[in-house]
Amino acid sequence: MRVYFILICFSVFLLSSLRSVSQVIEDDELVQYQQGFPFVAGIYTNYEQFKDNQPEIQAAFERRGSELWLYDDSLAEYILVNPNLVWGYSQAGNVYISQEETYWRIINVGALSHYTAIAITTFQTVDNFGFPITRQSKSMRQLFFDFNTGKTYLLNQENLQAFIDQDPLLAERYKKLRKREKQLIMALKAYNELHPIYFPLY
Repeated sequence: MRVYFILICFSVFLLSSLRSVSQVIEDDELVQYQQGFPFVAGIYTNYEQFKDNQPEIQAAFERRGSELWLYDDSLAEYILVNPNLVWGYSQAGNVYISQEETYWRIINVGALSHYTAIAITTFQTVDNFGFPITRQSKSMRQLFFDFNTGKTYLLNQENLQAFIDQDPLLAERYKKLRKREKQLIMALKAYNELHPIYFPLY
């Protein structure tokens, strides 16, 4: 009985050790992001592929103005990529996100990734006869997305403050975070420095 108990304990220890070794190996495959990180070139069809540094489409492609064209081997020609069907792409070490029918370069990659893009605002108004109608306006906005969730936010005081308040050091430093764009970007960069992100390296 005692020998059986010892064998069980040894098995549990062995499994635990293997799990720890596996975790170390897995962690070693991740590299902390720094400017100039060698992203795998290709087109991401979803956000998880960006986080995994593994674009699903790694065939030849090129940017033509605001459009992306992918080389199709079977047709022996380039075909237009529908920006609504992809998350974005990486090329020459830069990452671009798809939004409003085109692609925008991520200026600051990090826990909170910052980029500039056209955003559509929907609002209610009335027509000349007094009937309620819905209208949309387009404007260039500063945006950022949370690396953990992929959710996108307008870069404003309220949205950024929610992240800043989670870190005691930043909360004290930016307890009077102003609405000015320059300070918002500085606060976002400070957050990224304290919260590094990691990518697999291929």
